[in-house]
Amino acid sequence: MGSESEVEGLKHRVEALEQAVRTLLKNLGSLEIRVEVPRVIIVREPVYVKISENELYGRIILLVEDGFFEKYRSPSEVAHELHRRGWAPKDFRHVRPALEHLTVLGVLERVRNKGRRAYWVYRRAEGFKAEWIEGNKEASQT
Repeated sequence: MGSESEVEGLKHRVEALEQAVRTLLKNLGSLEIRVEVPRVIIVREPVYVKISENELYGRIILLVEDGFFEKYRSPSEVAHELHRRGWAPKDFRHVRPALEHLTVLGVLERVRNKGRRAYWVYRRAEGFKAEWIEGNKEASQT
């Protein structure tokens, strides 16, 4: 019989809590919750990278500027064109990593192409513009 009185006491406590919550909600009126969401602003600033036209990277950029990359090209096509122009690198294994690095720099864009033998093909990236400067004339006179 002790458990019945405990249950009855719990019922009275629950009813008292319900009444207190109703009273609080009635006096509270409306509840407004504001949530602030942070706004992220990314600022892109150009990075200037000086590359000599005598280096592999510079020669590939010359190909970009000459319009060679207006359509997608495989690394082997790039190596063949470098060789044709007499710009063959010491090791043709460096062509693919150079193309990938120029992709990271935003010079080229890379696309997966399953229809060709080459898995990745490259072309000029939208908006890429090279700035050309002449070498230091004072240094060449000394």
